[in-house]
Amino acid sequence: TTTVRQKKRHTMKGSHQMLFFALFLVFFESAKALETECDVCHVNYYHKHVSTPTFMPSDVNVCREYQYEACCSLDTVRKVPTQMISDLYGDEYNHGLCVDIVGDDFTAMSTGCQAYFDAENCFYECDKNVGKWRKHSDCNEEDADVSNHNAWQIEAMPIRASTADAMYEACKDDFFPDSKGMWGTEAGNWADAWSTRVNVNANGVNTGTGTCKKGSEIWTNGQDMVENVWGTAFKYETDATKSYVWGFNEGESNPNNKILEDKAYPPFTCAYHGNIDVDKPSTEYAQCCPSDWHLDESSGHALATANVTAYVTADSTACVNPYASGAKMASVALAYSLVVLALCFA
Repeated sequence: TTTVRQKKRHTMKGSHQMLFFALFLVFFESAKALETECDVCHVNYYHKHVSTPTFMPSDVNVCREYQYEACCSLDTVRKVPTQMISDLYGDEYNHGLCVDIVGDDFTAMSTGCQAYFDAENCFYECDKNVGKWRKHSDCNEEDADVSNHNAWQIEAMPIRASTADAMYEACKDDFFPDSKGMWGTEAGNWADAWSTRVNVNANGVNTGTGTCKKGSEIWTNGQDMVENVWGTAFKYETDATKSYVWGFNEGESNPNNKILEDKAYPPFTCAYHGNIDVDKPSTEYAQCCPSDWHLDESSGHALATANVTAYVTADSTACVNPYASGAKMASVALAYSLVVLALCFA
């Protein structure tokens, strides 16, 4: 005969098991954030050579999700926000040209729209997967001036439809120079770049060849926007299993690493490839990059070897962030403690 005590004990045991499972998930999520893959960054503008951690102090509020695996440096990240972007790419890449025109009452870009431009900037500079879509198999980068080489260009990288659609909705009521493309359009013989349409002098007068319009008057939808603003760099893709996103939550592993995993990096043919120090990643980030990272078949390095996997599943002691807050470190310790307690009482 089953007694009340036996029932209660059985119920408590079940509760302990459920608690253990829940705490395991908490611990797993904490550890999962530390996964790092050290691959060659196959685009070259301000990019690092290898996707190592770029830990970010608390005053940095963009690109933080990439800090455990990034092709961007901290200096680059600090210049990513729209209001700073000219420091990276020059005035012709300025998204906020319209607000400086005196007398036309063009408002500043909304924070919602700006967030998408910032996210795209982070994606391009930080996400190693961008390198898989480098436009040129060979790189014309003999000139030290980055504006005179092509190793920075990408072509037809598939962007998730939901990302493009959300950006359009966020930006459709904001003002932009009246050209679909930031660098101009083929229809305009490339003479209708934003910086030629809107060129504001010291007196706030537009001396350019165009004016500003709302996004909804320039682009018809998310596809039209994402496939034109950055020239042919991106294409609109409705299949979520074959498309990339421009951002994800801080503390998560990069979901783009699971997209089109079989797509190989382009040839190891750029001049800067010869300057890659294969020992540097594991020397600087011993807990993040194994010494044989470059031999991994998916590393994008010339020495990558078929059927070789250099990566191991990261644990909670790997890739310790020197900028992590005491609260965050305490939460990881608490997760450990709770799991141990659950095991003791299970």
